[in-house]
Amino acid sequence: MMAGKHLVVGLGNPGANYAKTRHNAGFWVVDELARRHDFSGERSQKRAQTQDGSIQGARVKLAKPQTFMNRSGESLGALVAYYDIPLERLLVIHDDLDTPFGSIRLRKSGGHGGQNGLRSIIQHLGSQEYARLRFGIGRPPGRMSPVDFVLQPFKGDAAIQADELVGRAADAVECWLVDGIEVAMSRFNGDGRPAKPAPTAEELNARLAIALRAHELSPRDPGPLKALIALQKKLCRIDEAAQNHLRLAALYETLGKGALANAERVKAVTMQPSLVDAQRQIANWFLSQDNKKKAVARYLTLAQHFKQAGQPAAAQETIERALTINPQHPKAQKMRAELPGKTDEESKA
Repeated sequence: MMAGKHLVVGLGNPGANYAKTRHNAGFWVVDELARRHDFSGERSQKRAQTQDGSIQGARVKLAKPQTFMNRSGESLGALVAYYDIPLERLLVIHDDLDTPFGSIRLRKSGGHGGQNGLRSIIQHLGSQEYARLRFGIGRPPGRMSPVDFVLQPFKGDAAIQADELVGRAADAVECWLVDGIEVAMSRFNGDGRPAKPAPTAEELNARLAIALRAHELSPRDPGPLKALIALQKKLCRIDEAAQNHLRLAALYETLGKGALANAERVKAVTMQPSLVDAQRQIANWFLSQDNKKKAVARYLTLAQHFKQAGQPAAAQETIERALTINPQHPKAQKMRAELPGKTDEESKA
């Protein structure tokens, strides 16, 4: 029994071939929530990838069923039954053809509306009395079939707008967790009108120049740096955005806002896992807050980076650091056992 815990489920299809398609909008929102709130330790449960953490003080399990869209109910139904989740604490996020692109809609309950993931969920739960968040993707153009449309990615300005919509959908989930479905509906449900066109790259670059000048004039004001980061992400200037997350972290440190500084470092390393010093700073900050669980999780994330980068000695050292914090940590022990031996060059170093 997970008393008081909420289950937030994003629908989509597993695998790299589907990762960027419209049908995976639910996965994107769950990933954004995990990134924002530093969820860690993704694991496989009941044919879903799940993570546990807290959002705005609420205990939350995030889940992405791996059964493919049309059989989403098999995984979700098993999670609800196993953890005894009340349906009033369940929220399902899915793409929706009948909601205009650029809009989101929350509903307390309802039918499947032709969405096969919802159809499967209703079948396995035996109820349609659960909240859902519709991520509007609009109707396919011309004579394109809906099946082809949902399995294609957003492109160009539409991709930028979709990224913004992911953020708004995550905001809506946070509101649902804190204030309930009625308040979330009143704040986030659109009026059904077509969304405003997304800004062009030229317009974004003009805004970027303004934000950069504002930062130069007020280097101790976090606002311009935040604007810079948001614009750089929209322009896919990820390396620059990551570095500015670190600059913002340093600024928050000087302002005595350690928690905000650490959150910015987490955002930077999520974008660039190779920022090793920042990874270690994050772990050390969690230790300073006596949060050993998150410190260990961060060291293991760093160890995984070293492993993928072909640096087993660095991975080994990092895992040992995690084990000094929690000698019985099962994942750390498993990672240590799976590491290959050191190369001749590393042994001589």
